[in-house]
Amino acid sequence: MNKYDYDVISIGSGSAGGSAAFVAKRAGMKVAIVEEFKDRLGGHCPNYACVPTKAWLKAAEIYKMAKRAGEFGVILENPSVDFQKFAAYRDEVIGLLTGSRIERNLHNAGIELLWGKARFVSDHELEIGEKKYSFNHAVIGTGSKEFIPPIPGLAESGYWTSDIAVKAGDLPESFVVIGGGPIGTEFTEIFTSFGRPVTLLQREPQILQREDKDIADYVQKELEHRGVHIILDCEIIDVTRAGSYKIIRGRAGGREFNVEGAEILVATGRRANLDLNLEAAGVKVTPQGRLELNEYLQTSQAHIWAAGDAAGNWQFTHTAAYEGDLVGRNICHRHDEKTNYDVVPRVTFCDPEVASVGITEAQAKTKNIPYKAGTYKIGGLGRYLINRDSRGFIKLIVEPSSGLILGGHVVGESAGQLLHEIALAMKAKIPVTTMARMIHAYPTFSEAVGAAAENLTAQR
Repeated sequence: MNKYDYDVISIGSGSAGGSAAFVAKRAGMKVAIVEEFKDRLGGHCPNYACVPTKAWLKAAEIYKMAKRAGEFGVILENPSVDFQKFAAYRDEVIGLLTGSRIERNLHNAGIELLWGKARFVSDHELEIGEKKYSFNHAVIGTGSKEFIPPIPGLAESGYWTSDIAVKAGDLPESFVVIGGGPIGTEFTEIFTSFGRPVTLLQREPQILQREDKDIADYVQKELEHRGVHIILDCEIIDVTRAGSYKIIRGRAGGREFNVEGAEILVATGRRANLDLNLEAAGVKVTPQGRLELNEYLQTSQAHIWAAGDAAGNWQFTHTAAYEGDLVGRNICHRHDEKTNYDVVPRVTFCDPEVASVGITEAQAKTKNIPYKAGTYKIGGLGRYLINRDSRGFIKLIVEPSSGLILGGHVVGESAGQLLHEIALAMKAKIPVTTMARMIHAYPTFSEAVGAAAENLTAQR
């Protein structure tokens, strides 16, 4: 007779908890997944983040292309957007990836699905609804929640979060976006693509603060060229309402400013969702409210693990899946496998796209890492000319003596696809000279990677 009800309970049905659960089940363990919300089965990303935002961006891309169709000899008169039909498309895509599909996959795998809010009542016991379940191992995969800054008048005036924006059936006539990170930049792209005036407020001295300044500046100029008003290095003082409009008062460059919009989108980041009564399980958190984790993703209780946004390392679906897999393996096979984040691709789906992996040039300088960097403008290559989109560049950062790639950064059409050749070269420790000598098919976007590598190797 088993000592516990389950060998493994994953709290959260997203990429982190789901990946750990499937690994454990394949190893023959008795496994359950806990999910509190019916509309979040499968995680936040496919229901409220990555998937619906990319549906919005795809519709925006097609709308923009329709307006440019004449450049290709295709005549479309007065293209317009039917937001009701768009919503049906968006919801269909979400439904294909979540809900009944997840339930079916769990059932077919033999993983039990427990509905309700989970809270620890001891170090080996969870309370879910009115029932208690014991476990040998637990995986905290509860994701994150939006951080709303304490701005006077914001709550009273009302605002959108990204969760609200992705489910919108229509768009207000104008926006103020607070936050110029990936989420704020992507929604700025969506809103302005559909003809809504946007003011973007960013506390930092550049948008996309993880990226090198040349990349952030390039995207900023593109957005400003399309009419976006961007205010950097600013502080928001308060928010008030004036009829149907919302007015933000702020300060930048030593002066006060007022900007207004029909709606405010708050995109100021996310924080780990740890409302689990962790104290009852003896799980420790830092003074900053983050879980204390080791390199194996164990909490202060070695049989309680964390993965994904809840772990507080990276807020990407792909890293959540990686961490969930790693936790599952460590539980089942005692691999004692440490996390390794040397090669983590990231993509911001603005226009043009931004994709990066490894260190930035600024990081190399700050850490006194010897490096050689080269930038190659991609607009003169065949596929970009065919598509009439000459924007963008590739920047490679390499170790001078070995030629191994330390970082790769792409701005331009299909940047997220191009990045993975660079990421694989980093992972496999393939020098930039080998990339330069590899034959790339013509005319494809991938030629840009080979050309950038060849350009860098030619430098003395």
